[in-house]
Amino acid sequence: MAVYDKAYELAREIKESPEYKEYQEAKEAIEGSESALQILRDYWEQQLSIQTALLTGREPDEKIQESFSKTQEIISMHGPIQRFMRAERQILTVLADIQKILSDSLDLLDYT
Repeated sequence: MAVYDKAYELAREIKESPEYKEYQEAKEAIEGSESALQILRDYWEQQLSIQTALLTGREPDEKIQESFSKTQEIISMHGPIQRFMRAERQILTVLADIQKILSDSLDLLDYT
């Protein structure tokens, strides 16, 4: 199956990209710190709660919003977490761009 072979080839190329290498280095830098991982878990959980409320037409809980703001402040002072989040955004942008290229090239139905 040539298509799958190309997909694996693309995955290998992505692993060699500067964006992925930076992501891996940033990830390794925080994996050794349980406190950094907990800050990230809290951030993602709070963010999900806020997004869920907004998507369901509810106002996010004030306590969660305050907690989220405090977590954002902590993150803004935590270099390794900032680096990881920046690297994560970069690699996700690469993956989204690849998805768009494929979708556009295949003339798939655009739901937007």
